[in-house]
Amino acid sequence: MFVPDEHVFRMFRRARDAKNAGRIGLFSEVLSRRLLSLARGFAVRSGIYPGSIGNLDQAAEELSQFVWECLVTRPPDAAYAEKFFGQLFKRRALDFQRRTLAKKRNMQDSLDAMDCSPEDDDPDKTIRKVSALRQHATPADALASKQEHAQVAARLQVVLGKEEHYVYTMLYVEEMPVKDIASALGVTTRTVNNYKNAALDKVAEMRKEFKK
Repeated sequence: MFVPDEHVFRMFRRARDAKNAGRIGLFSEVLSRRLLSLARGFAVRSGIYPGSIGNLDQAAEELSQFVWECLVTRPPDAAYAEKFFGQLFKRRALDFQRRTLAKKRNMQDSLDAMDCSPEDDDPDKTIRKVSALRQHATPADALASKQEHAQVAARLQVVLGKEEHYVYTMLYVEEMPVKDIASALGVTTRTVNNYKNAALDKVAEMRKEFKK
């Protein structure tokens, strides 16, 4: 007999409240499979695949992870999903689609700027943006630096791995502590630092390419 998504999610939340690791694992596995299936269908119907993400498996995985994060970090979403799981999924899937389209537009704008802006003839510009980090004299300086990091992050998306880009964005754009990034990604702080170092290494490689 098929068990509705709402009931499965309700049992997952109860298992989590009871700290029952075995049942948490069981229900989370079922929910993950169902979310992935819903995500694949939505990605095709909405045009996320191939319009924004060229690989269907990747599109489904990223969408399902986004919805899963909403379910476990937003109590109102969780409460609504216990009653109307499908509706909650569709709402958050639309949020994901809007974010994906905005990211695609921003990345294209950044790539266009790389092609057209004379400022980008300066090979040290990207490195200076990364090195500036959080040393700001005024709140206005801090906001300007954050915006610059966002632009750099968009440009680097074409050369960084997915995890490296996540870490770079959360660390230098969202200004999240390393321990919070580790918690969000489900990895250790050492792994976060490894991703950060790999990203900065690639920035250095970009600098070399600019100098050629």
